[in-house]
Amino acid sequence: MNTSNIKSFSVQGLFGTDDVHIPFDENTKILVGENGLGKTQVLNLFYYTLKRNFFRLGEFSFDKLILEFPQGNFIEISKDKVNELIQELYDHPVLRDFIDQVGYPQLEMLRNRFIQSKGNRRKFLLEAELEYNFKSSKFPIHLIFRVFEKLEMNKDNKSNLFFSNCEKEIESGIEGSEIMYFPTYRRVEEDLYNLGYSDDELLNQENTLIQFGMDDVQKRFNNIQNTIDRFLKEGFSQMSSEILSQLIEDEEDVKDSDFLKNIEDNDVEILLSRVGTRISEQKKQRISELLLKKEAKPIAKDNSLNFFLKKLIEIYSSQKELDNSVKLFRDVCNKYLINKKVFYDESAIKIFIKSERNSSDIPLNKLSSGEKQIISIFSKIYLSEGDKRFIVLFDEPELSLSMPWQKQLLPDILNSGKCEFLLAVTHSPFIFDNELDKYAIGLDEYVKPSQVITA
Repeated sequence: MNTSNIKSFSVQGLFGTDDVHIPFDENTKILVGENGLGKTQVLNLFYYTLKRNFFRLGEFSFDKLILEFPQGNFIEISKDKVNELIQELYDHPVLRDFIDQVGYPQLEMLRNRFIQSKGNRRKFLLEAELEYNFKSSKFPIHLIFRVFEKLEMNKDNKSNLFFSNCEKEIESGIEGSEIMYFPTYRRVEEDLYNLGYSDDELLNQENTLIQFGMDDVQKRFNNIQNTIDRFLKEGFSQMSSEILSQLIEDEEDVKDSDFLKNIEDNDVEILLSRVGTRISEQKKQRISELLLKKEAKPIAKDNSLNFFLKKLIEIYSSQKELDNSVKLFRDVCNKYLINKKVFYDESAIKIFIKSERNSSDIPLNKLSSGEKQIISIFSKIYLSEGDKRFIVLFDEPELSLSMPWQKQLLPDILNSGKCEFLLAVTHSPFIFDNELDKYAIGLDEYVKPSQVITA
């Protein structure tokens, strides 16, 4: 395993009685313990610290948090500092009423959506949406938004400057990794219900999956499909101009056919299918024969044809990274699905799910809750941009996964090659009944009585 880009996380005065110090010598750790030990509390504190969502730290009982990075730099956040930050909100009666009746987590969700709604029109649409929602409509949303605007303009006070410096340290420490947090279903459903949202709706606009909505997955499918199609069109446009230039100036002599080695036999049909009607079927057949022969003599005498075939293969090669990511996604998902499979039609550039019983397509919203969870998790990771890396946090994944799935999930996330850091808390031995067994340790190993009892 790789070394971790986070050295340790400490919670002093957890519940007013315990000190917790968790070292991260490697990039994977599974904390094990029965309910009541504070696993979820520690994970939430860790998540909200990494996410720089400092307001949410006010929900928890602790004295001080310490996050340390391998370079030796660290941040310390006291509960007193968090309380100062939160007091800014309580100074506004309209926010105080909302927090007292609905809860601070819901207010923070609203604030996140407000901050991310760039432009007056988007803010107006968000305001209209929330006025319509039966939970939030009881409050003057437009007044709440006006307070949010004032808070955004008041970033230079002493408390905000402290947390601004913390934010910069954390951003530097995690080096651009995106944080993915999977809380337990019971807490997700409770938060959404409090705001009047149905099970399939996404409220939280952070880059954090709090609900496994299939609209998000379908958008990811569409983005992949559209990107490959765009590569194809741009490639043909560029190829046309280059061929014209080559014919006029005869500037490139393509006598050898070594480039033919860059394409596999089973890719030829896919390549020509993606060309569509740009080339006649008769010419496709001839090109297919030439590509499959992989011999220099039949085509070396025709420099223009060589040039065309070389450019055609280059276009296909430019799409291979995306193609391969979809295939990996397909293969990992199909380890979990029963009587249905994820399919990738490379010729038509289409990702879909099909029943193995009657070969009919299955809409994403018709999957079971567990299947939605699996598809959503893996689409987020495997279908992300090529250079994107993740810090993945799991709270008791066993609560919504069958026993066989529990054994496979974490290894499959790590094997994606995109998980920089993984921390899971669990009380199920099946979660680490695999190659990750050596990374499992009891949370109580890291807990000792607090030196200063504050409870």
